[in-house]
Amino acid sequence: MEQARYQEIAIDIAHAIMMGEYHEGVKIHGRSTLAGRYNVSPETIRRSIAILQNVGVVMVSQGVGITVNSKAMAEKFIKSFNQKGEIQLFLEDLKGLMDIRRANDIKIESHLNKLQGYADRIMSRWLDVGEIEIGKTSPAIGKTLRELQVRERTGTTIIAVVRDGFEQFSPEAGFVLRGQDVLLAAGSPEGQDKLRQLID
Repeated sequence: MEQARYQEIAIDIAHAIMMGEYHEGVKIHGRSTLAGRYNVSPETIRRSIAILQNVGVVMVSQGVGITVNSKAMAEKFIKSFNQKGEIQLFLEDLKGLMDIRRANDIKIESHLNKLQGYADRIMSRWLDVGEIEIGKTSPAIGKTLRELQVRERTGTTIIAVVRDGFEQFSPEAGFVLRGQDVLLAAGSPEGQDKLRQLID
């Protein structure tokens, strides 16, 4: 379960909040500064902040920037990540047992697949963030998120909509989409594929 760079940065920022480097109510450096600090593009930082916004660690406001919302949520976020590591170690142990005890291959393989799928579903809800652009001829243009039933039909959550270079985080159900809007969607790869099909 190798992390993408934007996921690693989100975890690092949450850890800094948990350790007191950033305090609640305090503004974090802007995206450009964070991009320079981590030597990544602003788009990568955007995804990192979207993750933290989605789990309540930070708030992003137009004209204000990125503000620490909750140290407790940062601790919960880090704890969830650590639990993922424990699950991964358990999976590796099971793979070792498969090599040692071939007689139990079928039973162990079944348990392993179920556990792997469970772990993937847990982590994909908040770690996988994709950027999906609405084309100029998309049937989604002029429709609201409520009308499209994005969550019900794809299982994804629209964390933010980027329009003309500005992010609208946590858009309401009545938010009307336009051509060339970029949707920041949290969800499994399968769900993001469904979303692309929905707006194509």
